[in-house]
This record gives sequence, C-alpha cells and structure tokens, in this order.
Amino acid sequence: MDVLILGGTTKARQLATRLVDDGIDLCTSLAGRTKSPRPVPGPTRLGGFGGVDGLKDFLTANEVKVMVDASHPFAATMHGHAAQACLDLNLPLARLAPPSWRTQPEAATWHWVDDHDAAARALADLPDVVLLTVGRQPISHYLRLGPRRVIVRCVDAPEEELPEGWTVLQERGPFTMAREREIFSGGVATVVSKDSGGTELDPKLRLAAETGVQIVMVSRGPAPGWGDELSEVDEAVQWINAHLATVKSQ
Repeated sequence: MDVLILGGTTKARQLATRLVDDGIDLCTSLAGRTKSPRPVPGPTRLGGFGGVDGLKDFLTANEVKVMVDASHPFAATMHGHAAQACLDLNLPLARLAPPSWRTQPEAATWHWVDDHDAAARALADLPDVVLLTVGRQPISHYLRLGPRRVIVRCVDAPEEELPEGWTVLQERGPFTMAREREIFSGGVATVVSKDSGGTELDPKLRLAAETGVQIVMVSRGPAPGWGDELSEVDEAVQWINAHLATVKSQ
C-alpha cells in the first residue's frame, strides 16, 4: 500500500479523491465514531487499530510507504499514536489540517480556553441561549450547566441524559449562513466551538461577529513532535508524490 490516510474530515475525503484519480494505492481509515460517516472514495477501513502497536502491525503488514493524518484537529489520541508509530518505524508522516482560527482578527475578542471543562466554567458568566457546537462526545463536560437554555448541535444524539431546558439539533454540516441565522433567531447569545480552523471563519462565527454573540473557543492541543505539518490538499499531494518517488528510487 502506498498511502494510509487517517480520515473522517473534509480534507481527508478531498485527498482520497485526488489520490484515487491519480491511481495511487491507498486506504482511508475511519474511527467509526459517527454512526453514518460520509462515503469516501477508494478502499476504507472502520474502527481503531488497537493502540500504537496495533497501528504499527497494520503499517508493517500492509507495507505502507507513507501516512497522512487527516483526522480531526482534536483527535489528540490518534495524533499521538500516529506520530509514535511512524517514529518507531521511521515512516514518513504528514498531518493535514486547516490552519488555526487564532490568526483571524475576530479571534482576539473570543474567550479562548484550554479544554471543555474550562469552557463550561467560562459559561458561568456568559448569557443564554448557549449553542454548543463541539460534537456529542464532550457533552458530559457541560452537564454542570444544569437546567439552562442550551442547544446541542451534533450529528448523532448524545448518550447522556440532558438537563431540563436543553434542546438537541441533529444536523450535519457544513452549515449555510441562512441556517445559522435561523438558529440564532431563537435567542442564541453564546456559542461554544472548537478551533477546527480554516482560512476563513465558518458561518456561525461570522454571524456571531455581526450580531455581538459571545464565543467560547476551545484551543487545539500541541502537535506531536514527529511529522510534517500541512494545511492544503495540494501540499499533501505534492508531499506524497515526493516521498513515493524517493521510496521507489531506492
């Protein structure tokens, strides 16, 4: 196998599409945390590897030449396992992720926090209605808010029993500005988001800037020490081709 992509993101699907079109032998691995993942071009696998050792076994057994970690910027455990496995095997690794939103001018007005517990604490001094856009998995960190007016937006419904006054919107992005305006019209005063990043703000953040809605932004963790950092699919394609040419010339 030429390339293993750790997927689950838009950039991962875009990269897989490009590589399939180029005839590259690849596989995209999906964590399986979303019940109905979007289809991905080319071969895929579903589920975890069984830690660093399991990932190393997969890379070795399939003679993977390079790996691209295009999983979500907040998939910290996967990032760590990928870096350690590739370091141990001396395998080329690239992380493909949008740039942080920290460089956007609006970011200076946001409440930046290190994790979800800190985000929940920050909400104590911020107004309702709160729109939680952090996915379903971190919801347990926010249950301390109790019976406040909270909207949880996620693809799959949370497994936890939610406090009185909470509403769940099961929706999958990307979201249009029109849809965000519709949601904000219900009185949204504070948005909680993760620094998924991009070259521009997504619609909810642009709308918040227009309307004075407060933003609590959960920061990304530090990048592992092994691997190249890439932000564009074109960069990733060039990186892959360069490394594959090196391998084939040896």
